[in-house]
Amino acid sequence: MAKTEVYQIRLDSEEKKQAFAVFKQLGLTPAQAIRMFFRQVVLTQSIPFNIENKATFTPIPERENVPEENHQDLFLELDQILNSKQQ
Repeated sequence: MAKTEVYQIRLDSEEKKQAFAVFKQLGLTPAQAIRMFFRQVVLTQSIPFNIENKATFTPIPERENVPEENHQDLFLELDQILNSKQQ
């Protein structure tokens, strides 16, 4: 069996609730859905969906040397992209 690890993330409460409801409708646990996402990232070597507004998003490989404590900036940038799409 492959070695497994635990990874924590912060989620918007309402988005988490809505996403978990979708997973339940699909017969998936949240953990299964996340593992499916990661599997697709590995298989396709990309995000398995289109990210619109690419002009403001800098791919992570260009930021490989950013200390881990600064990765919060990456998530803030992604949140801004996703939130601008909803407006």
